Amino acid sequence: MKRSFICLFFLYFFIASSPSHAIEVVVEMTGAEDFAQLKDGIQKTITARCLAADTLPGDGATLSVSLMQLGETISFDAVLDSQPPKAFHRDVGSRGELSGVIDLMIEEIVIGKARPAAVPSPAPGEKPLVEVAAPPPIESGIELPFIATSLAVLDGAIFVSDGKTLYRMEGDRAVPFWSTPGSAKIYRIYPYRDSLLAVTNRRESFHTYQIRGSGTVQSWERCVIPLGDTLVMSRLMTDLMFSDGVNYWENPVTGTGEAYEFPRGFDFVSARAADVLPSQNGLETVAFDKLGRITLLNGKNPLWSSETKLATLPLYFENKVDEPDARYYLMPRILPYKNGVITIANEQGPWKFLRNVKYYDSSRILMLNPGRSGDGERDLVTIRNHYCADIALDEGDLIVLVVKKSTSLLQRIDL
Repeated sequence: MKRSFICLFFLYFFIASSPSHAIEVVVEMTGAEDFAQLKDGIQKTITARCLAADTLPGDGATLSVSLMQLGETISFDAVLDSQPPKAFHRDVGSRGELSGVIDLMIEEIVIGKARPAAVPSPAPGEKPLVEVAAPPPIESGIELPFIATSLAVLDGAIFVSDGKTLYRMEGDRAVPFWSTPGSAKIYRIYPYRDSLLAVTNRRESFHTYQIRGSGTVQSWERCVIPLGDTLVMSRLMTDLMFSDGVNYWENPVTGTGEAYEFPRGFDFVSARAADVLPSQNGLETVAFDKLGRITLLNGKNPLWSSETKLATLPLYFENKVDEPDARYYLMPRILPYKNGVITIANEQGPWKFLRNVKYYDSSRILMLNPGRSGDGERDLVTIRNHYCADIALDEGDLIVLVVKKSTSLLQRIDL
């Protein structure tokens, strides 16, 4: 412990005494005495993180950070005297959130200044980031009095589901449209031609119902999804050779019984078919691989994978094997859009290392453009303190389904 303290002291001494090799950090703290005493520690960690971010040597810029405690809220402001100056502001709900806000601040105004090539600017005509305020009230959106699970748009009508009921939106009201039979719980809904598909979890297996005119017209004892204009189906299997079970999808088949090429280990529920890469002939399959990366596939051949690894949703299928139970967690939806894809990045913070604990401190809606250098990644929406359950496209708009503590919110974003 003593040796670590001495090393930290010399590291800080080196940083503080070498302004030509790092941004100078000035911190001001206003609030209760125990809060103000954090000043030196915050200044040291910001300085160290700026150095770790590899800011340009000889920069000579000053980063002025001000933290003001107003009741339970901490106002966090930072100004970098670059040319042009850059500013950052966040209202923080607790001291425990400061570390994440410091990293976000450095990413936005320090790394953005030092390494502009690593943070591409939006192309002409692209919309800047839209921020959904949380906790409520939220400036715009439709409040839903239930915990929603999925979202779909069919022929201009918006449909939302909770665990047992499918609702049709009429203005700002969610009107019951269809209910699941027995113990089935709705996981995801899809538009398919003139109908909706409801993928449900029933009796420890997936059941899918095709709904038209508020009635069930067909059902399958497996997971069925639309890939292009084709219905493709598969079953979730558990490999009992492992003590805690390993989930995988059996080889998918089409509605006519023909085999569908799909690599083992990829997530079937999230798969989509789209022409994302114009340089390739025909449609590609887009799906999450076993590491949580979005991957473009030509048959079974990967063409591109995202650098970002994305978290699962809280909905899960559970197959009782041995302790611990083998759980399959639903991955976020992937939406092909122009020559890219849109998806959900729910941020779990320190909880991401716990296997069966699903707690989210924020969420981002990402646009990924495989044709650009790197991921061509861009944030479309950020959501604080809540998570995003689903997304849908409606005539050029993005509809976001946000889940709060016991209610949900529909938010429309202009792309």
